[in-house]
Amino acid sequence: MKRKFQSLLALTLVLLLVLTGCAGQAASSAASSVASTPASEAADSQAPESSEAAASDGTVEIVDMGGRTLTIPSPENLERIYPTGSTALMLLYTLAPDKMTAAPSSTGSAFTEEQKKFVTEEVWDLPSYGTMSGSNGSLNLEAIKNADVQVILSMGTSTITETDISEADDLQAQLDIPVVLFSGEMADYAEAYRLLGKIIDREEDAEEIIAYTSDIVEKVEAVAAQVPEEERVTLYYAEGDDGLATEPASSNRSYVFNTAGAINVAQVDAKSGFGQSAVSMEQILSWNPQIIITQGTSNAYETILSDPNWATIDAVKNGRVYKMPDLPYSWADRPPSVNRFIGLHWMANLLYPDLYDIDIVDVAIDYYKVMYHVDVTREDMEALLANSIPQE
Repeated sequence: MKRKFQSLLALTLVLLLVLTGCAGQAASSAASSVASTPASEAADSQAPESSEAAASDGTVEIVDMGGRTLTIPSPENLERIYPTGSTALMLLYTLAPDKMTAAPSSTGSAFTEEQKKFVTEEVWDLPSYGTMSGSNGSLNLEAIKNADVQVILSMGTSTITETDISEADDLQAQLDIPVVLFSGEMADYAEAYRLLGKIIDREEDAEEIIAYTSDIVEKVEAVAAQVPEEERVTLYYAEGDDGLATEPASSNRSYVFNTAGAINVAQVDAKSGFGQSAVSMEQILSWNPQIIITQGTSNAYETILSDPNWATIDAVKNGRVYKMPDLPYSWADRPPSVNRFIGLHWMANLLYPDLYDIDIVDVAIDYYKVMYHVDVTREDMEALLANSIPQE
């Protein structure tokens, strides 16, 4: 009986050893199978929808500044971007002109002959598919489709509204092309550059621009803070050929004047959209500004200096009427975009030269090199500023 029990025990031990060996081989085989399976396939088998899976088909998911979640081509697959207007154009151009394949314009030509001297040659002759800028602007949807545009950039002149979101959604539905919304508020430009930098894989370049422009804002704000309210220079911004249209301090188009520490004399309501609130000659005479800035693309400068109705105003009597530089874009408005950063330098120096003592020609040449990617000669910059700064 004892011998039978020992035999049974030995048989049991043998069976246990055999079973344990089989289990080990199975485990080893399973481990080998997992190790030989690519990580992407393993992830797909466990999670059909994941960020990695989305990236594997050449797309990425982003959230634009309107809070909209979009699927767009990944940076290495994104080749054709179209800005809907001048504000978005300048955002893209200042960060990466080499990423531009077309440029918005109402004339069919991306840049005028006058503008070409102040932008890099690689963008001179880009095609245009229309623009949303200007009161009569429109996009050529058929041309955008035919050009196989992959992403559209849309940027207004202030914070994003529900209307902006709705219009972007409609345009996206019409074209079946993702429309990325950017805020046009000056305080939001750092975020706008970061988002665009992420989209096109230029994040380091975006941070350099953010640091450069933030430094300008900080310096100008520091100077303006030193000037007591009662000592601030009064200013009128003359728009239109007759100078009888303007932007009050409450308009986002007055950002440069406000930030540089001017007192905007225009006591009128701001007009939405394209601005230009109408005023009368009698109002301007009563405001009697110390300095007048004229719209660069109008004839207001010539009108104010030649029309006797303006002659008794302090700014005219004291020779403090200046034309806003307007190449490649206006320095403070139209479009109210990244061009306003150089406008801060210019305006602070005009208003308070003792506190903001710079050579605006040298500063502008540096700015154009950094932001517009072009080397401007001192002669050309002086010509651009001929009616925009005090002449000795």
